[in-house]
Amino acid sequence: MTTPLTLTTTTDRQGRPVVKAVGEIDLSNTEAFAAALAGTTGPVVIDLTEVHYIDSAGMSVLFTHAERTELISSPLLRPILEMSGLTSMATVRRAEE
Repeated sequence: MTTPLTLTTTTDRQGRPVVKAVGEIDLSNTEAFAAALAGTTGPVVIDLTEVHYIDSAGMSVLFTHAERTELISSPLLRPILEMSGLTSMATVRRAEE
């Protein structure tokens, strides 16, 4: 069964692509998540503020793009991003920053 995930790509004020994910990111939908990120060039912002769950497959996608990524995280995901070491590889900020 596929886990619901909605992905929307827009552009921020600096012209960077912003991929907003809503729902859960897991093995059942990481292909779509990876494709959305692969469809961008240069620095990319990934908005995870409405992601309620991410598994290791989803984290793997984030690690693949970490060097060019700014993550916007919810308080729910922040500990996962920190424990995985992703915060030392990518810029991570809270939604309100």
